[in-house]
Amino acid sequence: MRKGTRRDEMIKVIAADMDGTLLNSLHTLSGETYRTIQDVQRSGIRFMIATGRDFPSARDTLRKFPLHCDWITGSGAEIRSEDGALLQTIPMDVGCFERILSCVRKYPAGIRFCTTGKDLVLTDTDDLEGQLLEESRMFFGGNSDEEIRSSEQFQQMIKRMSQVGSLRELLDLDIPIYKVFVNAENGDIIREIWKEVEKIPGLAVASSFFNNLELTDEKAQKGPAILKYTQMLGYQKEDVMVLGDSLNDLSMFQAGFGAAVAMGNAHEKILDAAGYVTRSNDEDGAAFAMRLAMEDRLEEIKKVK
Repeated sequence: MRKGTRRDEMIKVIAADMDGTLLNSLHTLSGETYRTIQDVQRSGIRFMIATGRDFPSARDTLRKFPLHCDWITGSGAEIRSEDGALLQTIPMDVGCFERILSCVRKYPAGIRFCTTGKDLVLTDTDDLEGQLLEESRMFFGGNSDEEIRSSEQFQQMIKRMSQVGSLRELLDLDIPIYKVFVNAENGDIIREIWKEVEKIPGLAVASSFFNNLELTDEKAQKGPAILKYTQMLGYQKEDVMVLGDSLNDLSMFQAGFGAAVAMGNAHEKILDAAGYVTRSNDEDGAAFAMRLAMEDRLEEIKKVK
């Protein structure tokens, strides 16, 4: 602790994104990051995950690394307690789906509707696995198709997917949809779709990768969800540190928390919005920043303005 610094002025909550932040480029948690999270919790700092994934996907990805923590999932559409109990959910207004679909179908892009534990792919193709493989090539980088198919992540994705042939069929299911996920083969297409869907009232538009969009209710964003939950728990804004890398983390960096830490691999807009910049996700950057927070040494990575 720095001389003259009171303990009640230090970070009391850390909220971290998963993909590109806690997870490395192999989409797993390193031993160092896992040990650091445990040390964070032992030190008395509350730890929570804030991810665009739904709760089952996030939990399954981390099942080899048991964590007893809070969960902000679906980019803020769900808040879950340490025992996984659902405290809040913000589904999308189905009335906007037809307009979203109209925007997306002008371009060669895929669309799926996300519920807790299952994604509904709106397509008339007979080769659902092939469509998902095409989408996954961007996520897995230079891996061969066979390597992608045999990966645990792809197998989990296949299990979560179901096919619907029309919007009417989707609506007849009468289940809450918390996110619409759009993907395309390149960023130019995504940028064109973004321009159109951001005009739809009541939507929040974000992105985790250059070739995707994530649409949620405007109230279902990571920053507001973390703020609401931490205040429910009795914390102040200044008590919270957030860690992220992609555009669906931007609301965390705009919420006015005590410390907003960008990964070294972060999107340019996240780097611009951050107060601190740590190492990349392949250099255990999240662990590095969390240890500095525990030791009240975040000033060492404060961004020079």
